[in-house]
Amino acid sequence: MSDLLPYLIGGLGNGALYGLLALGFVLVYRATSVVNFAIGEFLLVGAYLTYTFALFLPLPLAMLAALPVAFLFGLLVERGFVRPLSGRNVVAVIMATIGLAAALDGGVQLVWGPDLKYLSGELPQLGFQLGEVFVPSRALWNLLLALPLGLFLLWLLRRSRYGILVRAISEREVAALALGIPTARILAGVWGVSALLATLAGALLAVASGVGPNLVFLGLKVFPVAILGGLDSVGGALLAGFILGILEALSQRYLEPVLPGFTEALPFVVVLLVLLVRPYGLLGERQIERV
Repeated sequence: MSDLLPYLIGGLGNGALYGLLALGFVLVYRATSVVNFAIGEFLLVGAYLTYTFALFLPLPLAMLAALPVAFLFGLLVERGFVRPLSGRNVVAVIMATIGLAAALDGGVQLVWGPDLKYLSGELPQLGFQLGEVFVPSRALWNLLLALPLGLFLLWLLRRSRYGILVRAISEREVAALALGIPTARILAGVWGVSALLATLAGALLAVASGVGPNLVFLGLKVFPVAILGGLDSVGGALLAGFILGILEALSQRYLEPVLPGFTEALPFVVVLLVLLVRPYGLLGERQIERV
């Protein structure tokens, strides 16, 4: 057990990070039915913003300073790329997000370069010894930031006036407009929150492994997490993040020595198996259409 616990703790920490990034993806999909293929680039931009602020500020303050800039970045993306395509075919919007991903990837390398960069400073150490097992500070920071934020967003969507308006827009945007709901402003806010969440995830990843273009590949893990939890479920995104994080850790411990490289494919294998039984994901809303 003492040999297994470090892997489980690391899996929970990584799962919290996956869930945090998936939250931003799910929020956009739930409000607009748009699959944002640029979510990995949102993470990348957020990590570089944190790196830039960390050149002048202590790391905790740099992370805080990057969040409002990321929110503004999300607003600009919605205003410049998504809103002009409002009412168009869904495929056109998806292709726009793929084009946006390519543009952001190239722009980031143009501004900051392709070299791996490390953040100056570090977060306060929270690690402690639990019997024979050391609980690392990184896993604790991931859990302390991702879990309360995810629960807050879950409450916000279910209980607050803003959440009710988002759900109303997601059900019938035309009807929401007719009722006087400021859909453009609310949808812009959703994209801003998505960019903010991706930035926080990117900053936490950058603290652990540095900042470089390779971070965008870690952003790809958001897709199996969101699909497994249910594309319209905020709680499902958190749950799926923890599940996949723990399964990855167990695979790293037991399967990787026998099947090298299997851990990278594991999230997609798990998603495939679960969707065969639950096509809408673990907590996704079942949709019934009458014909």
